[in-house]
Amino acid sequence: MGQGKRITVDLVRQSEDPDVSATFERLAGKSIGIVNIHRTIANSPAVFNRFIGLAHALRFETELDPGERELAILVVLERHHGDYELDKHRGLARAAGVSDAKIAHVRSPDAEVGLFSPRELAILAFAEHFAADPAARPDAVDTAIEAYLDNRQRIELGLTLALYMGLAHFTALLDVPED
Repeated sequence: MGQGKRITVDLVRQSEDPDVSATFERLAGKSIGIVNIHRTIANSPAVFNRFIGLAHALRFETELDPGERELAILVVLERHHGDYELDKHRGLARAAGVSDAKIAHVRSPDAEVGLFSPRELAILAFAEHFAADPAARPDAVDTAIEAYLDNRQRIELGLTLALYMGLAHFTALLDVPED
């Protein structure tokens, strides 16, 4: 999807706010470092550290399988044109052992019969349903996810998808430059 004009935002490079500075220090030591989404959100010092805490908890402290989580995130990002995040999460999916074929068919899992396990198909269906326009959702939902993920895991997956759906909308409206 082409990007039209977006709303300009400043990127915080350095900050005198102690919470922002401390969060930047922590992020600098991580694998992806400090990226432009971090520099954008740092404009709100009171929210920045907590946002990073939530994002890291959803990535590193859940009971979700990393590959399955990334497949679900890709569904949401592709459906909501989360261009800023897509390549990063394709890389994270590969790092978690997800094949390029699965990444390529995340929105059309039936195109390659046998490519996805029944568990992965249930997770992809959940992600598609989660990402759907509420007015377009069917009354009856696919409940296959209940056979594979317990209550905690379903909540963790839903919160993860909510975060990335929000980020897709955030970066589509606000001019967060590619890294």
